[in-house]
Amino acid sequence: MSRKPATVHGFVVVDKPAGMTSHDVVSRLRRRFGERRVGHSGTLDPDATGVLIVAVGNATRLLQFLGDLPKSYSGEVVFGTATATLDAAGEVTATRDMSTLAIERVREAATTLTGEILQVPPMVSAIKIGGRRLHEIAREGGKVERAPRPVTIHRFVVREVVERVDGNPVVAIDVTCSSGTYIRTLAADLGEALGGVAHLRNLRRRAIGDFVVGAAHDEQSIDTAQLQSAVAVMAHLDGVNVTMASVDNDTAARVCNGRSLATLGVADGRDGERRIVLNERNELIAVYSRSSTDWRPEVVMSEPLA
Repeated sequence: MSRKPATVHGFVVVDKPAGMTSHDVVSRLRRRFGERRVGHSGTLDPDATGVLIVAVGNATRLLQFLGDLPKSYSGEVVFGTATATLDAAGEVTATRDMSTLAIERVREAATTLTGEILQVPPMVSAIKIGGRRLHEIAREGGKVERAPRPVTIHRFVVREVVERVDGNPVVAIDVTCSSGTYIRTLAADLGEALGGVAHLRNLRRRAIGDFVVGAAHDEQSIDTAQLQSAVAVMAHLDGVNVTMASVDNDTAARVCNGRSLATLGVADGRDGERRIVLNERNELIAVYSRSSTDWRPEVVMSEPLA
């Protein structure tokens, strides 16, 4: 039986509530829009809140271009207690007396975790090793070696002590980082750098690229957030407008057939740069990337997306 073609296309920027997985959000939006083709960019832990970009219909083909956008978070580091999941949801695995820890020392330690660093992914995560997700292995009581991964911490701000738990400080933080960074791991590494232990609580993703949520959580956003156009969401890439009224050929049709942008007179650009291509109605018809010699299509849409 052939799949029913999607009729709703675009993106929804959701403020994910705590207690829901990212997949739960996708399932709810499938019901809302009556579409099977729904996916998200950038998984959020169940207890975390904040920005989740969800694509609907043919816009799911464009999710791959949103994964590299920088992400900004706020959260709280609870010093003196380590957990199995590195956040407040896990069982306590170790405790230390860190009641004399000064905020100045925390800020100094944060500078050592800023810039390009190596980070070991947590066991409770969606990363696959040997064909299985780490969280599945962790639920069975297993543990596997995880190779450190390079990530970039663009900004790591230690703000203030918000309270004390058993005498140990709880510190508010703001982090802007590359895709693939685990803030839970960053919190645990901060505790270790200070000679103790720590875990993360109250994680909130405030931004993915230019998509920002406020300090107050919008619990209704899954049901009320408006469908945004593919062109608006992909605006972080440069647009190349092509005309469908070429004298000698239909230029947009050539793009849809995967032709090189050099044939359209676009020759400038740096290696690895991406550009969206729009038709004369400002509908997205393709995404091209620049190689050392030419622009080549990464995605060509089967039908234009507004």
